[in-house]
Amino acid sequence: MRSLRSVIFQRIVIVAVVSFLLSGGFTYYYYETILIKQIVHDDQSKLRQTARQLQYMSDDITQFASSLIISNQLQTFYKTYNSADTFDQFLLLQNTFNFLNDYKGLRKEVSSFALVMPSGETFWSESKYDNYFAQRMKEPWYQNYASAGNQTSGFTEPHKIFFGPSTDSKTISYIVKVRNIEKISGSIIGELIVNLDYSDFDSQLSFGSTDLDGLVWMNNAGHVLFQKKPAQGLKVNFAQLLQDAAQLRTSETQHKTQGGYMLVDRMAGNGWKLVSFTSRHSLVDRASIIIYLLGIFTLTSTALILLLMMPAIFRITRPIMQLYHAMNAASSGNLQTSVAIHTGDEIEKLGVGFNRMIDQLRVHLDETIRYEQEKKEMELELLLTQLNPHFVYNTLNAVIYMAQKQGNDDIVRMVSSFIRILQDAVKMGGAQSFIPLREDMALLRDYLAIQSYRYADMFEVEWAIDDAAMDCSIPRNLIQPFVENAIFHGICPKDANGVIRLGATARDGRLIITIADDGIGIEDDQLASIWEEGESRRSPGLRHIGLPNSKQRIEHLFGGLAELRIDSTAGLGTTVTIDLPIQFQDYARRTG
Repeated sequence: MRSLRSVIFQRIVIVAVVSFLLSGGFTYYYYETILIKQIVHDDQSKLRQTARQLQYMSDDITQFASSLIISNQLQTFYKTYNSADTFDQFLLLQNTFNFLNDYKGLRKEVSSFALVMPSGETFWSESKYDNYFAQRMKEPWYQNYASAGNQTSGFTEPHKIFFGPSTDSKTISYIVKVRNIEKISGSIIGELIVNLDYSDFDSQLSFGSTDLDGLVWMNNAGHVLFQKKPAQGLKVNFAQLLQDAAQLRTSETQHKTQGGYMLVDRMAGNGWKLVSFTSRHSLVDRASIIIYLLGIFTLTSTALILLLMMPAIFRITRPIMQLYHAMNAASSGNLQTSVAIHTGDEIEKLGVGFNRMIDQLRVHLDETIRYEQEKKEMELELLLTQLNPHFVYNTLNAVIYMAQKQGNDDIVRMVSSFIRILQDAVKMGGAQSFIPLREDMALLRDYLAIQSYRYADMFEVEWAIDDAAMDCSIPRNLIQPFVENAIFHGICPKDANGVIRLGATARDGRLIITIADDGIGIEDDQLASIWEEGESRRSPGLRHIGLPNSKQRIEHLFGGLAELRIDSTAGLGTTVTIDLPIQFQDYARRTG
């Protein structure tokens, strides 16, 4: 049996654990939502910062290129190159590229320049007189820019430029129309292409996408300038993300997509936009440290509360355990026990009540012992006043002697039977409650002998007793009440002689005793209430043990191991069946 302390502690632990799980679940859900929103907000701020830096780079490059196209050197080149002779063209081109290379040192991301004449003739600062760059301009990066409409300036898609047989550089070009600043109409006289090293943009965007699962840099035409793809383990359809990013409305800055969040930041002037993707898994992983710390704090707090409650539990249970041990001692017979509880609450009242109960039990027990002693003394005195049974036996023996002297054998036989029955009646109060079936049958023959003188020629007895059953032990005087009822209530009321059949068999560990008569039988309504009639059917027999008493006696001695059954048909007779477990003299003596 578990102690009260362990029960209380277990209940408190269960309540604490359930409370922790419920509060932890609510806290996790609540703070996870807040933390994810905060992380998304932080990512949006970081994306905005990256976009501003790109914007600054774009503005600086735009201002740089604008200052070049209005310079006297480039205006002179575009205005006079076509009309100059070959030597002047060479000298003009040489001076122009020297001028541009001097300015190139002001911008570390500038890798080269290209001058494009209205006729399409192109001069590249790295190789002035071949058509390499003109061939590169046939690629999608330039054609997409050219097909975008009447743009005066803009950035192209990333492309590669080879500076030698084995040297190439990933480049983004800034293209700006050159206008004649001396004319009001500002007619276009050429194009300036500023080739920019892509690594400067790449490093800036890579640093800005450190905590992001994906990042896309797109121009106003929807072409991808930079992309960081999500890891393969996230199982994200990146092509679908690009498609969703291209279709985002102008007003959208945050879009919940497949398994995460898509953030958008648009840059004014150049039409660029940065689109980031962060998976929910990454958001939860980044927020997990705070959630873990919160869980550890909650667990620590719960454990600390339980530790602080242990002294209180001991204070509460100590008087209860004291009362429990005192009750165990009292139940074991120690009525000298008592408890001293001073808690000032209901438990103290229980202790006072227990002490009072023990005192009352002790007084009551003393009174009971004294009463039993007085009762025994009275019974002894009463017994001394009763007639000595030996006087009765001596008197009956004198009657037998006189009957024998006169030759009256019937009186001798009847009185002898009566003496044996009387002697058995004296033994009924003794400790020997069980006797062999053989002895009970002998007493039953004495009883039938007496009844045969009283009811001469009214009944016959048929015996069917197995030898194996004769040594089986049965309760003393078990069969006689049923034989008595068979004579008085079965055979005597009918107008003809009757037969009583007595049987006993022993098999399969059971002793089956039957008492059957062919008397008047019992009506069904009377049979149902026969166990309740008791004294109303008392007959003038020598010793009457009613049927209800016989049934109660069997139930008391055998419990559910024995069965008593009466079967009767009105006008045909009655059969009583007694089904007992087989037992013998030694065992019966111990159980009796």
